[in-house]
Amino acid sequence: MAVELYDEHEQSERVRKWIKEYGFSLVLGLVLAFSGIFGFRFWQDHQTGQRQLAAEYFDVIDSELEAQSLDLAEEQFVQMRESVPRSSYTGLAGLQMAAAYIDDGQLGPAAGIYRDILDERRFENLWPVATLRLARVLEAQGELDEAEGLISGTAPAGFESSWAELRGDIYMSRGDLEQARMAYQEALDKLTGQAAGRGVLEIKIDSTGPGATEETS
Repeated sequence: MAVELYDEHEQSERVRKWIKEYGFSLVLGLVLAFSGIFGFRFWQDHQTGQRQLAAEYFDVIDSELEAQSLDLAEEQFVQMRESVPRSSYTGLAGLQMAAAYIDDGQLGPAAGIYRDILDERRFENLWPVATLRLARVLEAQGELDEAEGLISGTAPAGFESSWAELRGDIYMSRGDLEQARMAYQEALDKLTGQAAGRGVLEIKIDSTGPGATEETS
């Protein structure tokens, strides 16, 4: 096999020629490769920082609500939604804030938070709870048609009894005792465990029985 030999000058000339033809592409490839590595690490660090920040906000809000400092919790929640709007912690904090608003008699702000959760696809795992609670707020506000519309159709898994019970409450608010009784019975049939909840449903069913119309009129 013939071996082609080059002196040092010829070898250096070939190296220069190769660098001239391929050097830029090689350098660019290395730059892009390292940029991708460092970019991914930066993204990971950013995501970790966002999760930590969201967790800190959540802990502060939880503490303020435990101390019944609704105003301070509200300030933190506003900042949280601006800083980490799509964090799952923000959705959970929203549920806590809405519950606190309801306890304080502020149904409007509570409904607003529930609607925000339902508008955010990242909070999809919270939608069943937010839907049920929003429907209850609307029912309390007398918005019966909108409340019923939210829980129409098939209930999410695990919420069948709650869905049926709320339908019964809506029918009761309309004075439709027969439909209310059927809905409450459905809720009782689909209830698992929860002895306290069973007793409440039995009381609601009794309230739609014979003579209920005269008693509630």
